[in-house]
Amino acid sequence: MTLRARITVLTGVLLLLSTIALGAVAYSTARRIQIDTLDRSLVGAAQEVRPRALQRQDNDTVPIRGAAVRDPAPVPDDVYMPYAVGLIKPGDDRVDLLRPAGFGSQPLPFPDLTKAQVVQGLAGAFTLESTPTYRVITRESGGNGGLLVIATPIDDLQAGLNRLGLGLLLSVLSISALGAFAAWVIVRRFFRPVDEMVLVAGEIAAGRTDLRVPDAPARTELGVLSLALNQMIGYLTEAIRGVEASEGRLRAFVSDASHEIRTPLTVIRGYVELLQGQPRSSSDLETRALDRISSESRRLEGLVTQLLLLERIDTGTGPTETFDLLPLVREHFGDLAYVTETGGSGVAQDTRVIDWKVESVEISGSPDMWRQVLANLTQNLNRHTPAGSPVSITLTKLDGMALLMVDDAGPGIPVDQRVSVTERFTRLDASRSSTTGGFGLGMSVVSAVVARHNGTLELLDSPLGGLRVRVTIPTS
Repeated sequence: MTLRARITVLTGVLLLLSTIALGAVAYSTARRIQIDTLDRSLVGAAQEVRPRALQRQDNDTVPIRGAAVRDPAPVPDDVYMPYAVGLIKPGDDRVDLLRPAGFGSQPLPFPDLTKAQVVQGLAGAFTLESTPTYRVITRESGGNGGLLVIATPIDDLQAGLNRLGLGLLLSVLSISALGAFAAWVIVRRFFRPVDEMVLVAGEIAAGRTDLRVPDAPARTELGVLSLALNQMIGYLTEAIRGVEASEGRLRAFVSDASHEIRTPLTVIRGYVELLQGQPRSSSDLETRALDRISSESRRLEGLVTQLLLLERIDTGTGPTETFDLLPLVREHFGDLAYVTETGGSGVAQDTRVIDWKVESVEISGSPDMWRQVLANLTQNLNRHTPAGSPVSITLTKLDGMALLMVDDAGPGIPVDQRVSVTERFTRLDASRSSTTGGFGLGMSVVSAVVARHNGTLELLDSPLGGLRVRVTIPTS
């Protein structure tokens, strides 16, 4: 949930709770006022009622709404009596109705009151649930122990309170909804500078470092934030430009140095090959020295070649064409099965058993770059896997992508080092020996070439027990 949504919801909840509390206070206050007013009117009526004036002289009884009581004094049909009056004579437990409430033509039924309930009314008015509901109060009648009961129906009062409660509920909901909507509008307007900052920040992240976030009103939190962000972006822009300039100078130096080194290396190799081609009249020491110069010059030439390749990848230069990857794969990995290679110790390595699962796959890119990739993978297999161990080569199409997988039975690469091994000049061999490792550029070249061709490189566990190199690139 976004911050503006949280603020809106929180504001709506606070308004709802506040209005509920106010509504409850208003309802309880109105009810208490109504009941207090009614109770005072009952007390006043109880003081004014004269039981003898309401009694008839005979003892006949007539039914009033199903209850047999003594015949009260008649009430005119069109007169409404708000209070019902009853009497418990001394020594009696039954309430004699002296006057019913309601119109004379339609008297309301009087509730069935026990003497205990009547006595309860001496302490104060109470509500008696019946049909209709009555508010009842009692006072002593005369000094002979009689009890006078005054009751008034309160169904209309309760109906009014119910309408008041419903109105308050609707008001609470309406005020909360309107308040939440107003909060949403205000918060949206308040966060408009934040939205602009987010958009500009996205543009800056995409490379437009000349932009700056818009200034928010001064002396506000957003104003302080915009000022701090602009200062930070300025510092980061200067730092990025410095790093880019430094990388550019370093890249130019590596390129120039590689080109400069390549010429004397070619000369050295030419003279070494010339000397090696002469009749062997020199000593064994001289022969070994020439062989070592030749091998190290080839090794140094490989380093220069890979540095120049990385420089072309970084600058985005190099020819691009559509070609079939299958012949290159067979050319390089086929050497593992048919050509023995002399290791640094001078001992010939055994050939390896290769399991081929390949098909023709056309891609767009630089064939020279892919030759270097395959050469590096082949060199890693020769250098890091046991002699005579099996190798599996897979080249196929999968959902419009070219899939190249190389599986070996070597020691593999620890999971925690599989990310760093694709970085330049990273070697897992801490001894830095030329007999057990190269310059740490092999997998970085592979990673850079794959990324240049919009592909992905994954280093996984192989079913053969070693490392699986999985390369996926778009087909042409």
